[in-house]
Amino acid sequence: MIDARRRRQLRSALPGARVPATSLRAVRTEMLLRSLDPTERLARLDLALRAAAPDLVAQGAVVLAALLGDSGDVRLYVRGAAVPNDDRWHLDLLASTWTLPAAVGLEALAAAARECAAPCPAIVHLGSVPQGELFVDLEAVGVLSVDSPHAEPILRAVAASLAASPFIEAGRVFTVGLCEVELGDAASESLDTLDAALDAAALALGSTTAVAASEGTFALRTHGTGGEAWEPAVVVASGVAGERSSIGALAAVIGGRGLGVALDAPGGGAAWVLRFDGSAHVLSPLGLRLQPQGLGDADVKAVAELVAAAGSPLVVDDVSRPQLPPQSVVDHRAPFVEQPWSLVVRVLGPIEVVDRTGRAVEFERSKSMELVAWLVQHRRRPTRAAARTALWDLDVRDATFANVVSDARRAMARVVTPASGAEWIARTLTDELPLHSEVVSDAELLAARVHHAQGLGDAAAIAVLRPGLEWVVALPFSGTSYLWTDAEGLASSLVLLVTGAACRLAEHYLAIGDVDGVFWATGQGLQVLSGHEELIALRMRAHARHGDRAGVRHEWESYERALAADPWAAAEPAPKLVALRRELLGSAVGARA
Repeated sequence: MIDARRRRQLRSALPGARVPATSLRAVRTEMLLRSLDPTERLARLDLALRAAAPDLVAQGAVVLAALLGDSGDVRLYVRGAAVPNDDRWHLDLLASTWTLPAAVGLEALAAAARECAAPCPAIVHLGSVPQGELFVDLEAVGVLSVDSPHAEPILRAVAASLAASPFIEAGRVFTVGLCEVELGDAASESLDTLDAALDAAALALGSTTAVAASEGTFALRTHGTGGEAWEPAVVVASGVAGERSSIGALAAVIGGRGLGVALDAPGGGAAWVLRFDGSAHVLSPLGLRLQPQGLGDADVKAVAELVAAAGSPLVVDDVSRPQLPPQSVVDHRAPFVEQPWSLVVRVLGPIEVVDRTGRAVEFERSKSMELVAWLVQHRRRPTRAAARTALWDLDVRDATFANVVSDARRAMARVVTPASGAEWIARTLTDELPLHSEVVSDAELLAARVHHAQGLGDAAAIAVLRPGLEWVVALPFSGTSYLWTDAEGLASSLVLLVTGAACRLAEHYLAIGDVDGVFWATGQGLQVLSGHEELIALRMRAHARHGDRAGVRHEWESYERALAADPWAAAEPAPKLVALRRELLGSAVGARA
């Protein structure tokens, strides 16, 4: 609220004139923005970037730097000819800038800002200018060279700002010659040489550089292409002037392709240079004189200790708490006992009938094996009429069907002799055609183990579930052309059985920290459904548990390939997997994984 004294001051500044309401609103807005804390001011910069990005991308332009004014105005330094379609932005053609006045509130920006994700995740606070604070998008400029006797503290401040930046939620920062600049963030990593850092950055980017060659990451993020975050990798290096070959390779770095580099070595074809001219630092090509931020090694360590302390649980020593006796969870159920069987019909993969030693039954007729497979899937009502209808498109002669049944009996009896007076396929004088109870399917054995494992502890559940999943070798009924499996939805039911069992087993393995077990269990499930979202998520979490970000990215790329190869799959990745990927590759992965 503007009090009477402030109104009198305003009137005295404009003698003979009355302060219009618009001026009062502007003053009120300016006073509010000056009272905002740094986090809220960064939120204003973030909203301004998001709001302007769609308009800029539509005209082939990108943001290179931004100036957050003391009064709350935001000035974007743009590469490319672009004219704002929003009247709230003011264009300066000579300076190639878009300016958002301080009078425009955050609420007015929110609607437009919702249209895209953060387009400049590698934007970093470089220093102060007379008008406010200057931010530079290291990825957009490609290479920033710092030519100053104060280069090391400046670069350390850049690396620390990136490690703590709210913009680079999913990205990697690699430092050289700056000691540890992590601030508790697993996304920051120190390496020995510039060459190693550039290799690590290339590995972290994966296919991003190739995909961004056509339109740039600024446009990819704005459009949300492929559901990706298109996170950048930034290398901040000090004291690497001797690595001439690596510095020379920087000439090939193009801004907006995923990689940003800041270093204190001359060369590399850097168009953006922060140079000390003896009296001040000047940022070229913008020609701005600024006071850069600088941090010493001790400053970074002090902040890192503070961050670590803030993340520790609060310990209250003067409060006595009742101590409860430790309890152990005891499962009083009887241990799992597999049902007795002599022959198993394998349907979780290519169809075959085997005994306990793995010896396969050899049928003279292919229809005989199909009949056994049908019978083991239809125990509730195994009738001759239903079998004949399922196995043949047209009516089949009685003699032909009888020969198929006889061949099935004889072939199984040659491998395992049934009990005295019994037959593997019973001889009846009715329409019933029952299969012996000791001829089972691998799917039945797995389903029994899944049912028994419900509610068990991790170790007990693993012991029960793993032998059942060992039966899985491929897609159910693979290599066959049985029409009845699809018509009755049997193949889909078995896929659900396998993927459900694989998810449960992988969750138990993950709970006890057995990462290899997670990969084995999910691998069994992915044999039947390559793009299963929950299985992919579990594998991504297992990689994150090991701190293997490249593994997380590899699983994501495998998931994308599975989507592309499946014509029935959704066109875009699942939102929950997109969110998980951002979480695991984001700044808090070390704490959350």
